[in-house]
Amino acid sequence: MSEKQESCKQCGRCCKAGGPALHTKDLALVKEGKIPLRNLITIRQGELAHNPITGSIAPTNVELVKIKGKGKDWDCCYLNAAAKTCSIYESRPEACRALKCWQPEELLEMVEKDTLSRLDILAEDDPIRPLVEEHEKLVRCPDMEEIAALRPKIPEPKRKALQSLVNEDIKFRVFAVQEHKLELSDELFYFGRPLFQLLQPLGAKVRETAEGLELSWI
Repeated sequence: MSEKQESCKQCGRCCKAGGPALHTKDLALVKEGKIPLRNLITIRQGELAHNPITGSIAPTNVELVKIKGKGKDWDCCYLNAAAKTCSIYESRPEACRALKCWQPEELLEMVEKDTLSRLDILAEDDPIRPLVEEHEKLVRCPDMEEIAALRPKIPEPKRKALQSLVNEDIKFRVFAVQEHKLELSDELFYFGRPLFQLLQPLGAKVRETAEGLELSWI
């Protein structure tokens, strides 16, 4: 009979599953610079993501701000893979403190509850805050489940609308990056992943043309 696990074995498997979403109690870690914005990525409401409760890929019900991953397998960026240790262990987020792989109930109870959003983090007078709000209005996340169900036979009007939205997204990002001299690492926090990247796993093939990005569906 195998011994029942009752403590962390420091195998690093949890950290290799990606960075955690941040919760309200983690706001001080961001404000104090212990977790800088460049190490965060936004998963906008409606994006497809792994739901640990159901074990399936599904649209998120809330916006999530997560610690970025790194490498091909998207390990948590704070994982020291060689030592299998966390480089910010003393300042680790609430989800990491609650995580017990042998007893996951406490962490599962936190999923999509009391989470931080970009607007929770950005000060009222932050010059990029209005851009975040405007982008959210102009480039809302489309119904990913509907797109997945329709592919590849997506009606032409919807194809055109998605292509227009993809190019609106890129145009907005280019303006924001140039106007505020943002790095890619900053952009992924402020605006999340580009829409065309979200559509690619659903069968969208992207080609750059003189008029902008062109989508075809496979």
